[in-house]
Amino acid sequence: MSNIFISWSKAKSKDLAIEMKNILESLNPQLNIFMSEENISAGERVQEKIIKKIIACDILLLCFTKENKKSPWLLYEAGFASGLDKMVIPILFDNDPNWHSWIDNPMNISREININQENFERIFLKCFNLCDTPYTRNVLYSFLQKIEIIKEKYRQVDIQCEDFIDLLISNNAFRVENPIYKNKTAYFLTGFETYDLWKAVVASFLYSGKYLWIYGRKNMKLFGGNFKELFDYLDEKTVNEDMFGIDFRCLFLDPSSDEVKYAHKQQDIFSLELGATIKRAKHQVGDNHILQKCFRKYSNRREEVIIRLDNCIIYSKPHFDQDGQPQIMTNAKFEVFSASSPRGQQCIEKYCCVWNSAVDLF
Repeated sequence: MSNIFISWSKAKSKDLAIEMKNILESLNPQLNIFMSEENISAGERVQEKIIKKIIACDILLLCFTKENKKSPWLLYEAGFASGLDKMVIPILFDNDPNWHSWIDNPMNISREININQENFERIFLKCFNLCDTPYTRNVLYSFLQKIEIIKEKYRQVDIQCEDFIDLLISNNAFRVENPIYKNKTAYFLTGFETYDLWKAVVASFLYSGKYLWIYGRKNMKLFGGNFKELFDYLDEKTVNEDMFGIDFRCLFLDPSSDEVKYAHKQQDIFSLELGATIKRAKHQVGDNHILQKCFRKYSNRREEVIIRLDNCIIYSKPHFDQDGQPQIMTNAKFEVFSASSPRGQQCIEKYCCVWNSAVDLF
């Protein structure tokens, strides 16, 4: 009989740990499984009992989520068990390729079980010496459904936006007091129209993205020379008439429109920069007629800034002064939410309306 210690930290991890305990006890009642909170009685010395149970265990399971991967408590329990030559198995409940980047020992010497992998069932059954039967498969199927319910319960943004927001959070530029979550939306207090944001957008889109729609004005950062890889990639895709399903669109403010007068307090500088960026864009695209169709210019007032990155909407709203001129957007606050949400659908409808009213840039 194996003694198993289940380590968790924070509410989501606790709920997941309970389901892990339940499935192991269901598939093998002979297992002796300890989990704090559930197996500590009132009046017992918590830390003393936890240490004794780690010493007595054969296997320590770490219930990892994105929220608790840097938890000192998990680090302590994993390190203590590893020092005793116990088998330490991280259970990964979220897709997080950098789950062990925060520590060299003991995590990097432990082989994880990722419940999101296609071969999870086979690895799980082998790890715990369980028979592969229709019954065990049904129990595992039910377990995975319960896990998804728990993950959805604690999900702060829609699943379509999680990877991109994780990429932003990994950058220190977006980390200070960021983000605030409310109603499945991530609110970033700074960082809009910065190089760091565009770097994250381009990195998320390259080689795997389908949609990249940009409702810009000058688009200076995009055509400042730092994202040549993006346009080389798009150029390669134009060997196919429909760009292999990629939907790239970029809107510029029409330099001949009346709206240019109200686009910036320093109108002369803005006009020069807009004209120069359009020239750089035309030079970058060249005579590629398929890619040329991806660019248009509009003449309306831009009252919302919308970037569609696959199933994410990156959104900010300009603020206008008493003269009707917008304030500087660089490093302003912004939001990220799902394109399939009601607000996301409104943004897509708005973008398409502007796009359909715009004229070809080339």
